[in-house]
Amino acid sequence: MKGIIIDYGATIDSNGKHWSEVIWEGYCLCSLPVTKEQFREAYIYTERFLAFTPAIQPEYNFYELMQARVGIQLTFLLQQGALSEDILKTTLRVFSEGEMPILEGLEDLTSHFADVIAGHCYDYARRCTMEAAPIIEHFCEKYDCALVSNFYGNLSAVLQDFGLIRCFRHVIDSALVGVRKPDPAIFRLAIDKLGFPPEEIYAIGDNFRKDIAPAIELGCKGIWIKGSSWNPKDKDIDYEPSVSSLLQLYDIL
Repeated sequence: MKGIIIDYGATIDSNGKHWSEVIWEGYCLCSLPVTKEQFREAYIYTERFLAFTPAIQPEYNFYELMQARVGIQLTFLLQQGALSEDILKTTLRVFSEGEMPILEGLEDLTSHFADVIAGHCYDYARRCTMEAAPIIEHFCEKYDCALVSNFYGNLSAVLQDFGLIRCFRHVIDSALVGVRKPDPAIFRLAIDKLGFPPEEIYAIGDNFRKDIAPAIELGCKGIWIKGSSWNPKDKDIDYEPSVSSLLQLYDIL
């Protein structure tokens, strides 16, 4: 093997844990009174919105990205009636244990909760990324590596913030190249940049349908990091090699 195509989101920055679950933990941390189903609807809406709307600035780091994502989710929940200004005020009073910050109006309330949840997500991502960094550095010294991710146009800024930009000769951000996983075309871009035959390249990611299957279709080998998935049916997929964490890649590579 000479090359690696690796995913970013939920592969490197959360060690296989789907980002919807990390964000949901932030909602629970704030005691926001929305159901998991309401949250999932807001999550889906936001990801579809950002896939076609350039709302994320290319210089945004991960914290700023999460502020924007959660802000859009909360606005959606307000529009759907799952939240209201009174609900946010009551929740803030409980969450702040009586020490209410000075906030004026719905926009300030929404921004406050978006900031808190974004902070939770940023701390989680930084911790996971720092744990993953020695592994990524090791394999990027051993192999030529391309990072391929469904992202928002600011992937390089996120990698710079987390100290990983130096590891990857090739960074392919779906928002910048105009094609998203699971379209095999985005993997073809990575294969062409690496310059190796597909059979000499490993594809690594947490989502079998988006990260592994399209690369295999082109002739690459795949390693599935089988963590928590958005689709519960994914746990029934029978595929090897699969690992439960990045650390186990040492055993294969």
